[in-house]
Amino acid sequence: MFEKITKAIQKFGSFSPEQMSLLFGRLKVMNLGKDQCLINEGQVCQSFYFINAGSFRHYIVRDDGYEATLNLFLPDDWVLEYKSFMSQQPSESIIRAASDSEVFGLSVWDFHELARISEAYFRLGRILEHAIQNQDFQHNRLTPEQKYERLITTRPELLHHFPLKTIASYLGMTPETLSRVRKKISS
Repeated sequence: MFEKITKAIQKFGSFSPEQMSLLFGRLKVMNLGKDQCLINEGQVCQSFYFINAGSFRHYIVRDDGYEATLNLFLPDDWVLEYKSFMSQQPSESIIRAASDSEVFGLSVWDFHELARISEAYFRLGRILEHAIQNQDFQHNRLTPEQKYERLITTRPELLHHFPLKTIASYLGMTPETLSRVRKKISS
């Protein structure tokens, strides 16, 4: 059950079986159906999550009702609503399952308890840094072509898990622009 997360955590340092057991005892296993919210607008994010299976979309709903995609997540990704998690204030965005999913959640309190028990868990703080390193394609100054080329170079698997409308929103363009860019690049 914990094979994937064990492998992911070992990237941050060497953890003994005893240290891993401490973590496993604190993980909350959550199964979410497609379209269920992991974090909803107005909810305080009190945990960070490892995606064992499934996919998630992180987005905001603008005043005009448009859903602007901030990030997309797949298995083996770490996910959290960073601003809410760090401030412990209500989230302004939503993290919703895009497919049936399973995540392992670790609350901020359990994380602090692990760090108190074992110095090795201070290294897991880098998970938080890693969870927010996926760049937001919308706010950089790349052309639509450059954004799409960057996506197919760095995260091509997203194209197999999310509809093109969602990909377009993630890249900060309309579906029509994405269609033109894809046509131009493939010719």
